[in-house]
Amino acid sequence: MADINLSRGQKYTLVYVSLAKMALQTEMPPDMRLQFLQSIEKSVDIWLSADMIASIAPMDERSYEIMKEIMKLDRGKPAGKRKSLDICADKFEIFAALNPTLNVHQRAA
Repeated sequence: MADINLSRGQKYTLVYVSLAKMALQTEMPPDMRLQFLQSIEKSVDIWLSADMIASIAPMDERSYEIMKEIMKLDRGKPAGKRKSLDICADKFEIFAALNPTLNVHQRAA
């Protein structure tokens, strides 16, 4: 069961970390790889430690299919009108069911 005490920002951060880790498993230019690693590093804060991030598994194919559908909703929309982050937070329980490592906050408690 997903941790319902997480904030919306925490939920989409966890989903994003798993997505970024999946992307890092693919071939990409070194500068793009560095950008992904830096974005993951920026996710470390008072509630999400580097060890917790390390324990998150890459997003699986089923989760990625869901993510692609969510991201389609933002195509062509300006930054202030995009909803994909909110949808990821709203659907966190689905992502966590498919990737139980997203429940890092529960394991740390």
